Amino acid sequence: MSSIALASKEKRNERTDLPVRRRDARRIGQVENHDTLAAKLNNLKDGDTISVRVKRFDSSRDAEAHFESFAVPYSKWMRVLDVLIYISDELESDLSYRWYCGSKMCGTCAMRVNGREVLACWAAAEPEMTIEPLRNVPVVRDLTVDRQPYEQLVLSLTPWLERGSPYPGFPEPFTHKEMKLASKALDCISCLACYSACPVVGLGDVTNFAGPAPLVQVGQMALDRRDSMDRARDLIERAGIFSCVSCYRCEEVCPAEIPIVSGVIEPLKALAYKRLPEELPHQNAFLKIIRRRGRIDPSELVMRAQGLLLLRSLGRAIRLLLRGKIDPIRTLFGRPIQDMGHIRRMFHFFK
Repeated sequence: MSSIALASKEKRNERTDLPVRRRDARRIGQVENHDTLAAKLNNLKDGDTISVRVKRFDSSRDAEAHFESFAVPYSKWMRVLDVLIYISDELESDLSYRWYCGSKMCGTCAMRVNGREVLACWAAAEPEMTIEPLRNVPVVRDLTVDRQPYEQLVLSLTPWLERGSPYPGFPEPFTHKEMKLASKALDCISCLACYSACPVVGLGDVTNFAGPAPLVQVGQMALDRRDSMDRARDLIERAGIFSCVSCYRCEEVCPAEIPIVSGVIEPLKALAYKRLPEELPHQNAFLKIIRRRGRIDPSELVMRAQGLLLLRSLGRAIRLLLRGKIDPIRTLFGRPIQDMGHIRRMFHFFK
């Protein structure tokens, strides 16, 4: 769908006399903040000047990255990609950026514009823009990033389907229920917008989290009913899937609107827990507390998950106590919530 069509659709949805069939949580607040595509397209008119700051870096001549400013004349329906093309054609011929299809299919033009991960071919130009390369991946030059570390990580997670039974022939029927999760993951265009937005990936060596983009690639196969490969250990040890904090930043920036957390990462967590529950003390402790109390208790969670190892970090436990983060009295004498029977029936139902 073109930018013109999208803008027209957003204008219709903003009218109060027409019902909106589907409300996307990622769009909440955009109308109030004049951040919709229609609003952006109306912020500029032909002949206006766009102020652009582009982050530049060339290892052969720069000690560190720096910003360079450009003034670009606006033309109707101008995209971020059009702005970059103008700069490279008319102002700075050695500006480095990457794009192929220009139509939201290849995913290679992903970058950060005003602090948000977007596809340059799909994002409308704005009066003032700060354009930076994606985070969490090495920068080759300017806005061009090195995708090789990501691709090697994906390859290490065996992103292919392994059948445990012979192929029955063609066609092979599937129900919507059987394929709904895998089919959502298959919409991924590997743009790495989610990988750049993920705050846990940004922690570096503090965690071993593979990141949302590699997990979506794995999910395409692991959530396919035909796959028989045991991926639990790789998901836990190699991908660090339980380091995901479910902040939904990945879903907010995904141009394909994939439910990355709810439709891919959480089902993969469930798959890993089902196969290797004994290797996940924190998750086991969490479930036991909910089953017994109907609510989480931070003090009991720490004690159950760490056991005797808690004695090694006694100073930290005291600091948590002084800050009110844990409450041993409530842990010892606190009662379960009301209607605990409902909670226990849920555990029995999903067992």
